Amino acid sequence: MRVEIQQLPASQLAGFRLEGPWELTVPQGFSRLSEWVQRNGLKGEWLAVYHGNPQQMPAERLQVDTGISVPSGFTLPPDSKGVQIRTIPAGCYAVSQVQVSDGDFAKPWREFADEWLPGSGYQRADGPSYDRYLNNGSQTGTWDYLICVAVEKVRRTDPRLM
Repeated sequence: MRVEIQQLPASQLAGFRLEGPWELTVPQGFSRLSEWVQRNGLKGEWLAVYHGNPQQMPAERLQVDTGISVPSGFTLPPDSKGVQIRTIPAGCYAVSQVQVSDGDFAKPWREFADEWLPGSGYQRADGPSYDRYLNNGSQTGTWDYLICVAVEKVRRTDPRLM
């Protein structure tokens, strides 16, 4: 897995927040988002912003925001029940471009967490983890997207100070 550390600017998304196991809520959220986007003729990058850590909390408490990127000052159309505007904060992110063609969207995340992160010199920081989709793979079954994870350098304690 190739990962770059990047300083990303803040961005905004308009979309739906769902709670529950991501394998269920992400498809549900994108289905609702697709209907809302089509009804209102909107354009923007598609995102899934994950809240919670599936290794530390029950799947029923995990949350995801499925949305599209919108410019600052964006006003929701009248037909926007349940849609909220949220900010993805600026910060230091580990970014990796991945491709999924077998439907296993969790695989690149496992590779990131289990293989890349432990030896990287970085650790997860307070901040979001999200997918930024580069294409619509609903017709071909092949999805290209960026995994973005808020990170910070690992703080090492000098053993001589102990």
